[in-house]
Amino acid sequence: MKVFTEFEPAAFPALPYDGFKVVANDCIPLTIEAVEPTPAKEALAVAWGAVLASYTDSCDVLFGLVSSFHATVQPFPLRMQPEEPVETALNQAKEIFSASSEEILRTIGKFFNILIIHSEEESAKNEDLYPLSIHCRIQQDAIQIKALFDSRLLGPETVQMMLFQFRHAFQSIVQSPKALLNSLQGCCPEGIQKIIQWNDETAPECIKTLGHELIEQRCREQPSAQAVCAWDGTLTYEQLNVQSSKLASLLIAAGIGPDRFVGLLMEKSMWTTVAILAVMKAGGCFYLLDASQPMQRLSLMCRKAQPRVILISAIHLAIADALDVPTLIVPRDIPSTNISPPELQTRSVQPHHRLYAGFTSGSTGEPKGFVIDQVAFSSGLKAYCAQSGLTADSRVLQFASYSFIVSVTDQIAPLTQGACICVPSEDNLQNDLSGAINRLKANWAKLTTSVLSLLAPSDVSGLSTLIVVGEAMDAVELATWQLKGISLFSLYGVSENSKGAMFGSLNDPGCDVRHFARPFGATPWVVDRHDPNILLPIGAEGELLLEGPCVSRGYIDNEEQNQMTFLRDLAWLKDIRSDGQGRFLRTGDLVRYNAKDGTLYMLGRKGTRVKIRGQRIELAEIEHHLRFLFDSKERAVVEVVVPSDDTAKNPMLVAFVPVEEQKCSLVSDLFLPPKSDFRDKAQGALSNLRDILPSFMVPSTVISTLTLPRTPTGKLHRRMLRETASKLSRKELLAYISIEATHQAPTTELEIILLQVCCQVLNLPSSAVGMQANFFDLGGNSITARRLVTLARESGLSVTVADVFRQSSLSNLAECHRESSDGAMLEDIDTDPFESIRNEFLANIPAPWTVEQIEDVLPTLEEQEYMANIHELDYHLFELTGPVDITQLRHACQALVDHHAILRSIYLPFRQTILQVNLRHVTVPFTLHASTDQDDAEIWAKSFCDHDQQQTCRVDEPRIEFNLVQDAPEHCVLVLRLPHAQYDATCLTKLVTDLWAAYENRDIHIASNFTTFIHKCFQQKTPRAYGFWKDVLLNSHITPSSFENIPVADEKYVVFEREIPMVTPPRGITMATVIKAAWARLLEERTGRSDLVFGQYISNRNFPLPAVDDIVGPCVNLIPMRVETDTDSGTVNNLLQTIQTQYAESISFESLGWKDIARTCTQWPVPPMKQVYFLAYPLTTSLRLVLESSNALLRKDESQRVLARLEDTEDGEAHGVWENSGKHFRDEIPGGGDSGAQDVFLMNF
Repeated sequence: MKVFTEFEPAAFPALPYDGFKVVANDCIPLTIEAVEPTPAKEALAVAWGAVLASYTDSCDVLFGLVSSFHATVQPFPLRMQPEEPVETALNQAKEIFSASSEEILRTIGKFFNILIIHSEEESAKNEDLYPLSIHCRIQQDAIQIKALFDSRLLGPETVQMMLFQFRHAFQSIVQSPKALLNSLQGCCPEGIQKIIQWNDETAPECIKTLGHELIEQRCREQPSAQAVCAWDGTLTYEQLNVQSSKLASLLIAAGIGPDRFVGLLMEKSMWTTVAILAVMKAGGCFYLLDASQPMQRLSLMCRKAQPRVILISAIHLAIADALDVPTLIVPRDIPSTNISPPELQTRSVQPHHRLYAGFTSGSTGEPKGFVIDQVAFSSGLKAYCAQSGLTADSRVLQFASYSFIVSVTDQIAPLTQGACICVPSEDNLQNDLSGAINRLKANWAKLTTSVLSLLAPSDVSGLSTLIVVGEAMDAVELATWQLKGISLFSLYGVSENSKGAMFGSLNDPGCDVRHFARPFGATPWVVDRHDPNILLPIGAEGELLLEGPCVSRGYIDNEEQNQMTFLRDLAWLKDIRSDGQGRFLRTGDLVRYNAKDGTLYMLGRKGTRVKIRGQRIELAEIEHHLRFLFDSKERAVVEVVVPSDDTAKNPMLVAFVPVEEQKCSLVSDLFLPPKSDFRDKAQGALSNLRDILPSFMVPSTVISTLTLPRTPTGKLHRRMLRETASKLSRKELLAYISIEATHQAPTTELEIILLQVCCQVLNLPSSAVGMQANFFDLGGNSITARRLVTLARESGLSVTVADVFRQSSLSNLAECHRESSDGAMLEDIDTDPFESIRNEFLANIPAPWTVEQIEDVLPTLEEQEYMANIHELDYHLFELTGPVDITQLRHACQALVDHHAILRSIYLPFRQTILQVNLRHVTVPFTLHASTDQDDAEIWAKSFCDHDQQQTCRVDEPRIEFNLVQDAPEHCVLVLRLPHAQYDATCLTKLVTDLWAAYENRDIHIASNFTTFIHKCFQQKTPRAYGFWKDVLLNSHITPSSFENIPVADEKYVVFEREIPMVTPPRGITMATVIKAAWARLLEERTGRSDLVFGQYISNRNFPLPAVDDIVGPCVNLIPMRVETDTDSGTVNNLLQTIQTQYAESISFESLGWKDIARTCTQWPVPPMKQVYFLAYPLTTSLRLVLESSNALLRKDESQRVLARLEDTEDGEAHGVWENSGKHFRDEIPGGGDSGAQDVFLMNF
């Protein structure tokens, strides 16, 4: 007898636990009519093997056999290769029947079903010892079959279908012995009839009503009802209708019509809803862009869609500019005057036209764009709303990120029912979700299980309906929410089928979270996961196909993927429909029918498409990029792994990369031990991967393997990789990308709290977590970071999600509590430190000013004083398209100055210093200019700025000014003139945001002002601060510049630019540190000194003040950086760590100015101010600057460049500025904290 290698049959039926006592308590009979003479026993064995192959989804089957040849129960192994003929299996069976017991026992394994074949004279034995026994009594004119089974494990309907399938397979063997084995696995006629009956009862009706027509009907029926309630405002249905119609008219004028794409790059806001409805009214097809995703991914999405225009929020200007697509800023560009709705345009929209597009993970390394048309969304909508309890009384939480298509349904479907959409801010979603739900009074929410774990039912008492998406709830969490008494559902769907596909009720205690009702939005079919031309028997596990009007039209310009995903005219349709035609969506999800009523059980994913943390991921897309990043001859493989010590079974993405090594020892049968060179490559690859893919698609670790395992047929053995990796602990898995430092125990009460919370969230023993560890290195992610913050706050430790991302260790994170709790408000000040100089100034106030005109008098900060003495101004140009209310814009400019005292400041000399004098009122200059016919507005504005720059500028009068240059009724350029003594790059976004808020008659919110900031800076002038700088700069000397003795005849502005290689910083090191180290090495080479001192500009916004990044004012400061390159260790890593440590320690004392530090803490002579600057800007700005020289530290990245800059002035000074500072430039608003990078300004004298 042939012995199979790697014979791996699946047990059927599976027992719920070891020691389960079988009770065969039910019986179902069936008759097979008389057949032609045939080797009945072999045919019966192969037929039963075919049934088991279908129901276990395995080619290897094993059952027990009792027959006249084997009086006792013997194992009967069969290998049912689908592409082999039936005759091959019959020969296998014949061999086994004739084999000895010893030969059969070589393949023995556990089996829980038996086939008993006997004649009329024989009696059955052992029939009640197994969960399933199939008795076949061969008679002269028929075969009588009886199934005896344990009804606790198998329902009678399922067993009945298995018997029908057994009869079908047997008859097929008799009739067509030369057919292929896969022909035996197709659904039997009785099963097909049952499936047709179920599908006819629940097939969704094709609805051709347009989505915006349904919403407009609600606007007419309930104009005063609230349509949107958001953190940034509310809209009634009437207001929503009016605003969306205005914007729709703009879109139509921009050429938007049926099937034209429009991108939406917007923050969570009420204006997103307006923008979506506007595109619908214009007849266009919208798609949502998530600004948090990598720029490369956003660019690919736009390249595929080819949008005519992108609607953006003002805060995303820099990203939109990089996408190089025409933009309209919402709400800024929406006309203020009422206009007629675009009725003519909407009449041309037809049900077959595109409504929206979405993008999912793709196996080729690029996102796949698919299209949903009007009829696809409208069809099944009524059933979706009815089954989910979505009514006019619903207040729907808009939670999902715009990168996930579920957010589209949550924007449109509620409006068709007259419900209200509740939109929290991004900050509230991250840091205070329960508070946001309560403040917005949301009563209907759709959340992932990961996010749901952050909430307690008592925290969101207003919720009445909860839809769970992404992953199944565990039993404990389910029971907790069931006790709340709300309507609780699960929703299954794939993006390419509009609105989802089917709901599951979670309201009954003991319900199965995998169980779903009949689909509301599609007709379901279950096919063989390897061959969709095989329609599987009822109750067998297979891939779910969806059919119907809700299915996507297909992928954009991707015919190959369309043919793989959208199937037509499958073979089994000929047994169902006369024309044999149909179009189906492959979901990649494994399901089985409930034989009783046709409902479905969700069983998992097939192939390389997986779900992790509720996100659907195409592993092949990650593998595609990893192969290039590792430059591997063999493919890289990514799998979902659960560490051996993770009792909560939290999965993590793990990459496996083959490495060529001659002599090595193995961690397991597959894996190489962690090594430093591989660790460096892995860190770099993951870092680069984060620039390409969303964070949830980046593996947590990378394991080096000697080879990739293969099955006997040569296929990649993914299961072996998963199982082998799952034997490793989380610590062992992460050792491939990080080295564990000495374990650091908590030393303070706050650290103890944080350690306990961290262990609880990550399900780790306290012995595995040291305070030196990084939360994300321990296995944390964005979801668990939210949970960490929630639990920490409940325990009295106040941190934010941003803190978790920002801090390199748990000990540093614990220290953030003091910043958060101390700094929510500025400490009470018993005495005003500026009272004396203020009174003295007001007593000697210079003409023409009077006391009544002055609001406050403050000392200037050191860098502010320097900037106040510069007679140059900055000019920021903002292009405005569409109708502009000039009067409203003038009032907005005045309101901006009224709200920010720093913008009303003048700078007056007094007692050898410069004072900042804030005026009570400044009438801001606002001038309208008409450009000449031959010049457009931007060219004219630049010319104006050049001319204005030549005019004398006095420091003792207000210098802010607005000029509006107009060259067409709906096109103009706003020029903001501003001295650098009143702002810096960080607060420029706040200025722009407040300006447009005022234009739209919204409130301007100011949490902290520059006066408070100055107070805080002067409070830092303490003995401890001066002592710190004395220690750092002890026995130091200014590093001289090689330009020191060059005479300066006149002012020159020189720019040197050179592209250089780029590196990924070592783990835990910032790019700013790398730049400083490279600059220090360059100075060492040029000066021959190993003890170096140079200056660095810092943002100086590390104070614990509310919304510190929104403070309008010149907060930047210049502080010393000392680098000693001649150390005993002399390694680059030690140099980097020393630099980073010094900067980290200086943060608490960084408000002391350079001159103050030099006078008080050093013996330096007063330095000549001849300066060389190096600058590195965040990647979100238009200037991509890194540093020149030090190729040993840097590796190539073509997206970044260098700009070294020297500017000599007539008075012997040189100052570094932005390339266009003191000139005019088209403004690129810096991304602030969202950029993920750090501004670095370096100088030496």
